[in-house]
Amino acid sequence: MRIPNINIQRRALDGMQSNLREMDRAAGQLASGKRISTPSDDPVAAGTVMRTNSALEGNRQYARNLSRVQSQLSLEDTALQQLGDLLSRGREVALSQAGSTADATSRKVAALEVDGLLSALRDIGNSRLGERYIFGGTDAASPPFATGEPMPASLPGGDIPVEIGPGQTLTANHSALRVFGESGALVALVELADALRENDPDRIRTAEGSLQGAHDDIQLLVGEVGGRMARADTQESRLSSMDLLLAEIRSEAEDVDFAEAISRLSGRQAAYEAALLTTSRILSVNLTDYLR
Repeated sequence: MRIPNINIQRRALDGMQSNLREMDRAAGQLASGKRISTPSDDPVAAGTVMRTNSALEGNRQYARNLSRVQSQLSLEDTALQQLGDLLSRGREVALSQAGSTADATSRKVAALEVDGLLSALRDIGNSRLGERYIFGGTDAASPPFATGEPMPASLPGGDIPVEIGPGQTLTANHSALRVFGESGALVALVELADALRENDPDRIRTAEGSLQGAHDDIQLLVGEVGGRMARADTQESRLSSMDLLLAEIRSEAEDVDFAEAISRLSGRQAAYEAALLTTSRILSVNLTDYLR
């Protein structure tokens, strides 16, 4: 069987090209630290990387949502504590002015202080995080209390649950309707201010009882916020652990084994050099070498 020189040359070149490709691949893996540059390098591992990247992005979006919720909860906790102190002060005013030692003059002066408490209550109600009002309910872009409005016709309500995990939501804040309306805090202070101006001890005592009830309800809300903050902290830890786990899975699928890559590069380099030497010797042999 006759084997033309061209066949020998073609096979030699093919072998050298194959070794060069493998050398280039190994060198690229060492340079990038990744063993997959295209899906064809390892379709199964490439699929794992794609799914893991998608899961990581979803996990990090949950983390961003959770961070926003935690900021809102922290701000609401502070606001509710301030509101509780404000109601306690209102109750102290009511107790001091309900007795027989108070008179019309002292009650008018006390009414001015309660007006200040009402202004402070409105400021608390208009607390913001960025451009969003934390007690705005479903209308967080608008202030619950308009400037100069003594008694709003209505307060915003509704909750906005935030997704903090697959199938898990957490409501960041209570609405102004719940905090200032349903608790009775706003009405109790307005009633106290009116009773003081009218020098009506019975109404003052009634307002004092309403303030006590509002204060107790606000403390319940403080407890709810504390529970939500605890849940948020637990979820934060869970998301952090999941992020690390997904990163490890992705690393195992796509990161190069440097020892293996170096060994493969050295092996391919040795094979390439051997192929060059062998080919040069084969191609240097021709008929004239035997006719001399």
